[in-house]
Amino acid sequence: MPTATFFRLNEKKRTNITRCAINAFAASGFTGTSMDSVAEAAGVAKGALYRYFTNKKDLYLHVVDTLCDDIQRYVNEFLQQRRGQDVFKTMYDWLSSTYTTHERLSACQQVMCNALYQESMDFKGEVLARFGKLSTHYVKLLLQQGIAGGTIREDVDLDAAAFIVQCIEDRFHDGATMPFLDMGYSLYNQPQAVIEHKADKIVDIFRRAFGKKKTH
Repeated sequence: MPTATFFRLNEKKRTNITRCAINAFAASGFTGTSMDSVAEAAGVAKGALYRYFTNKKDLYLHVVDTLCDDIQRYVNEFLQQRRGQDVFKTMYDWLSSTYTTHERLSACQQVMCNALYQESMDFKGEVLARFGKLSTHYVKLLLQQGIAGGTIREDVDLDAAAFIVQCIEDRFHDGATMPFLDMGYSLYNQPQAVIEHKADKIVDIFRRAFGKKKTH
């Protein structure tokens, strides 16, 4: 975690140091990034950086916490803009906005992927746990809204449904933006119209699985 000295810096300087660290860890991972390189990119002395963060691990965890806050802010804004909207339409919007979301959260995705697949860190579990706290929280809230609004069945297991939806949404976004992760669904680098078509098919499956049948 940052030291008290870091928080006494003005906001512009704190933001600059944090963003330079995010860019470095996203590009080179934890093991490939040095305190020297971050200090140089941020335009601060190495000794000063050590007064703000005791070691590289503290700087890295600060980056992870900042990225988690970014995700939380982005998702909150996304859902707030769709407040009162049919939950299945919101799921469709989230899937079909994969390129916009990737552009906004690309650094977060890269840091997370590095931690998952490339890094050898003795505190990997701590890192993934911080990212994992956000995993199904918002999907569960969305499902609860659907139950309250009468579009999702009351007997749906919220934990299981949120897990399924989150896993599919994560893989959809990853598959559209990273090669070999679309599991044969032909998502990678497809035109927006194709992404929207495939998103619609997936949401139709969600609707059949969790949706409340209309009574006539």
